[in-house]
Amino acid sequence: MDLKFHHVGLACKDIEVERAAHRLLGYTDEGEVFVDPRQRIRGCFMVQGGMRIELLEPGGENSPLQPFLVRNVKMYHQAFLTGAMQISIDELRRAGAVLAVPPTPAVAFAGRPIAFVMLRTGMLVELIQSP
Repeated sequence: MDLKFHHVGLACKDIEVERAAHRLLGYTDEGEVFVDPRQRIRGCFMVQGGMRIELLEPGGENSPLQPFLVRNVKMYHQAFLTGAMQISIDELRRAGAVLAVPPTPAVAFAGRPIAFVMLRTGMLVELIQSP
């Protein structure tokens, strides 16, 4: 697979509180806060050295982030760019992963599709179509 690491997703209850806390750790904003009604989230990217994080806040009570926040799970996904979305999904599924969210356009990536797969280890992986 042609996967390239992109970011770690962090669930948060209040994105502004998290942004302030991460600024104390030397992170800087990478772009503006975005809202994705389809994903039911509000988010932003921050960088520190070679590390990129995506802070995500629920965009309502039925947000897919709610189960993670209820269990106090902060880091909930790793994200990778892929040049071949369906091939990557198929290869991960052959290795026992389950497709959790099929390819869907994402505001954070200018409408490029993203998909989520759950590895057999329980790690949620986001696949992002490369530009």
